[in-house]
This record gives sequence, C-alpha cells and structure tokens, in this order.
Amino acid sequence: MKPSKRGIIEWGILAFSVFFGFYFKILPIPFSKYFLWIGILLFIIGGWIHGLSHRYHKQAHDNTEKIERIVTEGIYSKIRHPGYLGLMLNSLGFALLWGSLLPVIIAVFISIGYVLTALEEEKYLLEKFGRDYEKYMRDVKWRFIPRIF
Repeated sequence: MKPSKRGIIEWGILAFSVFFGFYFKILPIPFSKYFLWIGILLFIIGGWIHGLSHRYHKQAHDNTEKIERIVTEGIYSKIRHPGYLGLMLNSLGFALLWGSLLPVIIAVFISIGYVLTALEEEKYLLEKFGRDYEKYMRDVKWRFIPRIF
C-alpha cells in the first residue's frame, strides 16, 4: 500500500479511537496531566525525527521499489529507519494527549506495523542493493533506537 494512503488510514483509526476513548471515557489513564506533557514531548520529538528523515532522504515516502540509493548521511548514519521512528513517536504522543488507553493501544499496534514494515523493507533492500546494504547494516546497527533496537 502506498505510504500516504496507509498514513491516512492509520491516523483515521487513531482519531476514531481518540473520539471513543476521550468522549466515552473508555480506559481512562490515571495521572493523565503528566501523560499529556509526555505526549506533547513525544509528538514534537517524533515530528522532528521524521522531518530529519525527509531532509536526508527525499524518497522516504515513496514505495520501497522506487528507492534509488542507500542514504547514509545525517540521522541515517545513526539509525536505519528514522522516518518510521518519527511516525511511531508521533502516534504514541498524540494518543497520550487524550487521557485514554484506547488510542494508546491503537498507537502501539500502528507501531508494531511500522516495525514489521521495516523488517520487510530491509529484506527487499538486501535483495536490491546486496553487499552495499549489508555494509550499511553493519555500520548502522540500530533500526530505531541506538543501543536498544
């Protein structure tokens, strides 16, 4: 599926879960004032990271098949999938703003989808770029968070 269509669907589902969770008080989060600030921080950091991914990789929203080269500059020299990390932080941060666990659960599932997409994308890029992508994977060991994953 085209990344832009996928994003519309994911954010639509997330917004729908916000509506039900917030307005019908489904699974309220205790101490939601604190989670509000954590959500704002995660949303801002996610947007910043996602923006950096686009700064260095102009084809970041294209289908994997259209990628012409391996980007190793900027944030791509530290983690292999900054665009997906940014989107995961955005959705989790947005979900935390509303004081309900329902959108947080949806954001976690969206994040799992990005992790699975990144794993599949790496298989494809290994086939397409071969040894060059293997070298990149050796040089940049972390997919999302340095020293963690």
